[in-house]
Amino acid sequence: MRSTVFTRPAAALAIASVALAGVAGASQAAPTVSGASVKKSSLPGNRIKPNSLTGVQINESRLGVVPVAKLASFAELAKSADSAKTAQFAENARSAETARSAENARTADVAKDAQKLNGRDHTAFLSNATRTVFVASPQIPGAGGSTTIVASCNADEKAIGGGGGWFQIASPQPTELDVQVIASVPVPFDGGNELTGWSVSGRNNSASNRILRAYVTCVPKVVG
Repeated sequence: MRSTVFTRPAAALAIASVALAGVAGASQAAPTVSGASVKKSSLPGNRIKPNSLTGVQINESRLGVVPVAKLASFAELAKSADSAKTAQFAENARSAETARSAENARTADVAKDAQKLNGRDHTAFLSNATRTVFVASPQIPGAGGSTTIVASCNADEKAIGGGGGWFQIASPQPTELDVQVIASVPVPFDGGNELTGWSVSGRNNSASNRILRAYVTCVPKVVG
């Protein structure tokens, strides 16, 4: 008669049984955790899924300046500083140009004043405002013919000198034969000291006709 022998289950069989029990438990729904049950400041950052937080969960006003934004801020400051520097250069250039223009104007005024004497420019001096008036008599017969002629300045002028003499007819050459200049004198204005012309008187004692000429040098009464 054969006998039946009963043995204990192997260790592998026991482990498999436990695993099956675990799988059966996992198939049940996992319990949820509320925020109230989580201790403040207890979750580390590596427990948050990357790129899962948005502006809804983050208070953006409490964030600092990101590096790129900080660079942009520096660039804006640099731009403002450069603009200010450029504006300062422009202002300096304008000031320099204004100063140079003022200096040129002052130099021009000094040069202009240097050409003046007592506030008068060169056109007001007698040497530039002088003119000479010439007059001639008709032909004066010889053998004692005489005449008086006057060279006169304009009403706004005064005489500063003059003279006269006998000349050959149709010739600028003075005559040398038997003629006399009896008088060569300035003409006063109404008997005063202001001269208005020049008077010349003469006698022709030659045998030929001659011409008596007079001239007067005039300048403006009021110069400048």
